[in-house]
This record gives sequence, C-alpha cells and structure tokens, in this order.
Amino acid sequence: MRLLAQGFHRLMQLGNIAAAFASVLTFAAAYVSPEEFWYLFFLTYAALPLIFVHLAFVAWWTLRRDKFVWLSVLVLVGSYSLNNRLLQFSRAESTPDQLTVVSYNTGNFIENGRTTADVRHTKKEIGKLIGEMRPDILCFQEYSSKARGRHDFTDFLLDTLGYKAGYFEKIRDLRHEGFAGMAIFSRYPMIQKRFVPFKSSKTTNALIYADLLIGVDTVRVINIHLQSNRLGHEEYEYVTGITENTEEKRRGLLKVMAKLRDAAKERTVQTLLVEEQIDRSPYPVILCGDFNDLPSSYAYQKVRGDLQDSFIEKGNGIGNTYAGIFPSFRIDHVFATGEFEFLSHKVRREKFSDHYPVISTLRFNQPAE
Repeated sequence: MRLLAQGFHRLMQLGNIAAAFASVLTFAAAYVSPEEFWYLFFLTYAALPLIFVHLAFVAWWTLRRDKFVWLSVLVLVGSYSLNNRLLQFSRAESTPDQLTVVSYNTGNFIENGRTTADVRHTKKEIGKLIGEMRPDILCFQEYSSKARGRHDFTDFLLDTLGYKAGYFEKIRDLRHEGFAGMAIFSRYPMIQKRFVPFKSSKTTNALIYADLLIGVDTVRVINIHLQSNRLGHEEYEYVTGITENTEEKRRGLLKVMAKLRDAAKERTVQTLLVEEQIDRSPYPVILCGDFNDLPSSYAYQKVRGDLQDSFIEKGNGIGNTYAGIFPSFRIDHVFATGEFEFLSHKVRREKFSDHYPVISTLRFNQPAE
C-alpha cells in the first residue's frame, strides 16, 4: 500500500512538471510567430485549461502540505500577463458621459437557417437585441444586407433605430441575397471612412475604419475580421463526431490541423496591416473585431500591443464569445488606446449567430502620453 502511495505521489509530481513545461511553451506561443514555429500555435488552445490544472495542483499540494506547491504557484505568477487575458473578475461602473460599443459577428444572419423566412426572422431578432443594447457605436463582421428596400438591415438601423451614420463595405456580391461584408454604424457624425482588404479570396476578412466626431473630439473606430479557419461541417465531425480511432479520422484531424495552421499564418500577415493602421491613426482608437484567435495567441498579442482590452479591464469569468462547438473560446474583442477608460464589459449570450455580441462601455480619460 505504501509503495502504491509513493508511486501515485511520484506520478503527481511528474504530471505537475509536465504541466509546468506545457505552460512555458504556451506562454512562448503568444510571442512567437506561427510563420516561424507554427506547431507552437496549437498550444494556445491549452492556455485556459492549464490555469485550472495548476489551480488543482496548488490545492492538492496545499492539502498535503508539500513544498511542491511552489511549482504551480510560480507558473501562475510568472504567466500572469497571459492568464489575466483568459480569466477575470471585475466590477462594472457607469457614468453619464459613457460610450457604448458593440462588436458582433452576425454570421450573415444564417446561423439559424438559410431560407428567406429564416434570415428575416434572425434579422428581426438581432434588430430587437440591438434596440435593447442601444450602442452608440456598432461594429459588424460577416454582415449582410440587401442593396435597398424593405428587408434591408442597413436602412432599418439608420431609419428605425436612429443611427446618424453608417458605413457598409460590400465585399462580396451574394447576387439575389444582397451583399456581405463589414459595417460600422454610429450615433455620431462620420467624417471619413476607409477599406483595407486582406486579399483573402471568397471571404469577408478585412479591415475597415471610420473617423467619428464625438463632441469636439475625433475618434477612429477600427473594425477587423481576421482570417477565418474555414472549417466546414465535415471537419467539425472529425473533431467531435467520430469516436473510433480510424484511419479516416486520423486523416481528417490532420486536415483540420493543416487548416488551423494555414489560417494562423495568414492572420500573422494580416496583423501587420492592423498594426500599421493603429500606428498611423492621428486620433484616439477604438478597435473591435473577430480575431478568430484566442487571447493566448500571437495574433492577439500583436494587435493588442499597447491597447487596453475591455475584458481585462472589466470582464468576468472566461468571457467566451464563440457560440459554436468550442464554448470556452473568446475570439471577439474590444480594445482602446489610453485616452479611454473602460467601465464595463459584457457578453450577451443570445444565439442568433455562431458568435455572441460583446458590449463595452468606456469614457474619455486623461490624454495618453
């Protein structure tokens, strides 16, 4: 019995060492380009589970009064800058002069059905949701709308919900279904707008921005949609649906990994364009978008740079924004430069898309130095 206990103790120590080593590599993955060491990219998916693994080890060794507890404590402390992107506990604030910003990938309004009736119903429900949230600034990714007419969502936002300005960049022609692209809507005047394509074929991955006149200040709102992983139903089946360890599943999983790897590399290139637009802005910046990547990723690290993350400032829990088969993923973000102070961060878990809308409030703070 004693030998069994000693063996289990040794096994726990080895498991703790392995978890610590994995955490070091995961931390490195946020700073190493997937174009250079693409295999590190896959460790970004382990960052959040590893936090809970180390917390479990801390509890285990503490109960046993074992000095091995310090290994996980040191890992958690040393990787704090990464961990606080993944797990937060904050208190929301409110002021009369706050701005409300929403970032929302609407999935072209087809998540709950592709028929004309289904799309109209989804648009109606999303319209109600936006009416409840009442954002001052609204950034859409995978947005679609008719050119004009009764079922044009753009006209609904401008005419019914009262937005003063709208910028809909029509990236793809859906023929009789209208257009797909990205959009920014504002309750403030829009004095300039620009489209920066990412040159991704058959996708709406791109960057747009609009300069808004808010009182006497001009603010640049950047809306980005980084490279999609483009996993179809078949690929998701290989991840979740096939339980047998067959040659077909192994080939399928390799195909999934290849798609994830290639998308990560494309996002690396796209982040250079995003960085350039942030650096060139003569105005304070609010950045919204669907990154298609986790906060532990290189793409997140590069885009965020010195910007504030609304989740880190005022989020709670894990803040997941993906409504698909990976429910712990936070891939939609709202950032801002130092001229702003975030007051709240919330995710509305209404499943009208495969993403949830992110709602952040912020106000002008002291000028950034």
